[in-house]
Amino acid sequence: MMMKTVLECDDTNSVDTLQSFTSIEDDRDSVNSSSPSPAKSRSGVVTGRGITLGMLMADGIVESGDGLLTIDYLGRKFTADLLESGKIKWSGHEFNSPSAWAIHIKKLVNPAKKSGCGWASVKYKGKKLDLLKSTWFSQMKINMPGFEDMPDLQDGENGFTNGHTGEDVDEERDEDEGMHSSPADRPNPPTSELTRGQKRKLSTSESGTYTHKEGMAHPLKKQEVSERRVVKYSDITKEDLERSPNTLVECLPFNSVGRMQPFTVSTTTNCLLVMDFHCHLTTSEVVGYLAGKWDPSTQHMSVLQAYPCRCRLGDKTKASVVEEEIRQAIALRGLQLVGWYHSHPCYPAQPSLKDIQTQMDYQLQMKGEGTVYQPCLALICAPFNLNKRQKESSLKAFWVMPQIEDRGRTCRGMPMTMQFTWQSDIFLTQETLLEMKYLVDFYKDSPDMVQFSEPWFKSETFLDKLKGSLMKKFPKDQTDGRLLEYIHNLLVTPAT
Repeated sequence: MMMKTVLECDDTNSVDTLQSFTSIEDDRDSVNSSSPSPAKSRSGVVTGRGITLGMLMADGIVESGDGLLTIDYLGRKFTADLLESGKIKWSGHEFNSPSAWAIHIKKLVNPAKKSGCGWASVKYKGKKLDLLKSTWFSQMKINMPGFEDMPDLQDGENGFTNGHTGEDVDEERDEDEGMHSSPADRPNPPTSELTRGQKRKLSTSESGTYTHKEGMAHPLKKQEVSERRVVKYSDITKEDLERSPNTLVECLPFNSVGRMQPFTVSTTTNCLLVMDFHCHLTTSEVVGYLAGKWDPSTQHMSVLQAYPCRCRLGDKTKASVVEEEIRQAIALRGLQLVGWYHSHPCYPAQPSLKDIQTQMDYQLQMKGEGTVYQPCLALICAPFNLNKRQKESSLKAFWVMPQIEDRGRTCRGMPMTMQFTWQSDIFLTQETLLEMKYLVDFYKDSPDMVQFSEPWFKSETFLDKLKGSLMKKFPKDQTDGRLLEYIHNLLVTPAT
């Protein structure tokens, strides 16, 4: 496993390696494709290839029968039977998935059609299958071990309800609302020795997009004011790529380009707990690795543990040592490297042009050959959004879809939002507690460590903000306040 990362780079967005990632491919469903057995594990699956009609049948959402499935396309209606095996029978042919049947039908009517989302196109007794899929997930949340206590989050919060997120819409709205509110109604930027006394500056770009000028400096560099603006992928220019590599790009949902999410993702609260804690500690960007399991039979990724890089970005001497330690730790737990994360301390959880380029590099490195396929995930954690009063950090999982058209080679790929679920761990591990302590020990004497006793919003401190962000990620055995006390003692009276 090759792990040469961002730690060896001066720029926080240039994560140099990972043994990672793969390009998005067309929906692999075909007339003769194989279908996963309904009996296979369904834990954590929300959408995409992980769910099959057989699974919906096994859990009583749909039943087999003649003439139950329909497609309405370009003024024509097609009817098919749902077999007990979970396959679809139409005109003497059997199809293993809704997408396979939908693509076949659409090509018959429109030969130029090359893809389509079957779950959105096919109806069961008049109801779209993607709605029935959401019903299935709601039931699984109640019946599956580990899902019964998953927080009920509204669209736009961290985590996803029935496989849907409204984060992009809410983030854009909150940015706009925050710009029109008074400074007293907005939270303070995080205070460190480097940023003490600095005022947040907000400006409007020529395009009318609101941007941040934070002045959050890397401790190893001369302090400077940096500007980050969020643009739509369709608006990226060659000049942006060459002159403004830190420009943030709004991620797109897969359905906006007629695609399905290529694999499903779930993560654990212990993983999110360590990552969120790490990202809160400093006004500088941080980076780390994600380890877990990849199941090629269900096309599902389980992200189980976060491994923070306790090393300064650009410190080439220590980088190799830190990464070797992480590599060994992942191997000892019998896990696989499945992704990476980094922070955007005071700006939105959207990837920069450099993040997109880096992620694309990983995908090309890790896609494998032949039947070997190992995807990798990118996660962005934004702990201090200056226009949001919410305590929870914003999280964004993304993947890069290669360009279908040339577009002058202005950007190597299109950033796509990856929906994911997370479930509560039963126990807090000793490994998690130690990692939190090691992180505080690493940053405690640094000029960019957040001063948690300083006010965040009105009477609440940055420590209050941190606790509020972490609490939903606590394991089930931490309801008595012990972990909150542990975190308080780490940050208020750090061990010497």
